[in-house]
Order: sequence, then structure tokens, then C-alpha cells
Amino acid sequence: MGLVSLAALTILDAGPLGQIDAAHIGGFKNVGLRLQPLLATDQVVVGDPAAEEAIKEALARTGLGVLEIGVFPLRPDTLVEAFGPTLAFSHRIGARYIVCPIEDSDRNRRLETFRRICELAESCALDALVEFNPYSACRSLAEAAELVRMARKPNAGVLVDALHLSRSGGHPRDIAKYAPGMVPLVHLCDAPPPPSQELNEDDLRRESRTARLLPGEGSLWLDELLDALGPDAHISVEAPSAKYASLPAAERARLACHATQALLSGRNQQRRVYK
Repeated sequence: MGLVSLAALTILDAGPLGQIDAAHIGGFKNVGLRLQPLLATDQVVVGDPAAEEAIKEALARTGLGVLEIGVFPLRPDTLVEAFGPTLAFSHRIGARYIVCPIEDSDRNRRLETFRRICELAESCALDALVEFNPYSACRSLAEAAELVRMARKPNAGVLVDALHLSRSGGHPRDIAKYAPGMVPLVHLCDAPPPPSQELNEDDLRRESRTARLLPGEGSLWLDELLDALGPDAHISVEAPSAKYASLPAAERARLACHATQALLSGRNQQRRVYK
């Protein structure tokens, strides 16, 4: 398996600086940061010299790598050039990927927007990953893969989120339909079985943001997912949960790291047994 990182959403309330410190204390070697604000509560870092310097100093002090930067949504009114400063700063701190959820139902327009994002990201040595989810304008792995195929950009790929794959009716076996390497990153979490009654978009969004489970706490096919992704795919643990929301960010990070290590260790032990 590739790198293992803590996604920003797991401890979003800590802010970028708090996420770096919590990931380090919790045992992670890499971290994901939200530097392109999405919510009104998201801290503005880029364009604030003191905040930018604090981020660089925290990364240097902890030795953490930066795996992914969010969030760069494709909307009908997206101005791609406005992402430029965040992409440039992301490059300066060594990030690898940017995450692009799709909020534009016009397929031609979002394709053109994604192409331009890929071009701008490529100038900053970043890969642009489409993230699908069942409450967005790109609801499935197939739709995300088609957008990447149509874009024809060497730095375009798909981010598979375990919860979104499940709730969109997908399965890890679906990944085998696509070229190896198309999915370089997975958002790893667990979840209970889908409820018998179909969830509406608000329920799906609420579950995604506040009711995920740590790896191993639920019933998702995580071993099959990791097998489908292959040995070079990277893991970003994205498991925000109201169950742990009252705990300090560092303790939530520690729990996420421990759960992920237990999952990966169990897989390694199985391999040794069957050799």
C-alpha cells in the first residue's frame, strides 16, 4: 500500500494547523488539508502571509507530508483562475492531489471546467481527482471515470470514497473495469449496512459529514476495496463521526490511525498465513 494520511474532514474543526499537529500526535506520517474554503467556518489560509508561514513551519516541525488538498468544486460559475493561489501554495508545501467534487449537472461545461483545472494543477505539479458522491451532480464511479476519460489529461484521476461507493450502489469489483492507476487515492472509512429505506440527499450528506465509522467498526468491504485498488494506491482516512466529536482532535486522530493500522496489519498477517 502507498502512503497513509489523515483527511481534513476527520477533524475539520481543528483547522489546518490543528490538523497538522493532531495528525502528527496521532501517529500519521501524512495529512490532508482544506486550504480552498468550502464552508463559512473554513479558515482562510492562502493570501494570509502569517497563516501560510505557520503552515509551512508546522509541516517542517512535524515532518509530515501533504497528500491532498481540498476542496475545488466544479460549479456552473466556477472561476478556475481563482484557484491559482491555493494551487501554487499547495505545490510549495509538497501536496500531491487536489480533490474536485462535481456540482455542475451540465456535462459539457463541467468537462471544460475540469480540463482547465487539470491544466492549472499540472503547472503546479498536482494531480486533479474527481470525487463522486450520491448527493452531487456526479453520483457514481462510472460517471467520474467517464469525466476523467473525456478530459484526456495525464494528471486526471478518480478519488474513491468508501462510503460514497457504498451509498451509490457500487462495489470494489467495479474498479476492475478501469485502467490500473486511474484511482490513486481512496478515502477510507467504515459504515453500517445501507438502511432498507432509501436515504434522501440531506440524509446522505449528514451521514457523510457526521456519521462515518472508523475502519473496522462497520460492515463495508474494506479488504476487497484495498485489493481492488492495488499496492500503489494511497489511503486518506476520512471518518468524521459524532460518536467521537467531543474528543480532542489529537485523540480522534489517534483512534483513526490505530483503526487503520489494525486493518492493514490484519491484511498483512493474512498474506503471511496464505503464503
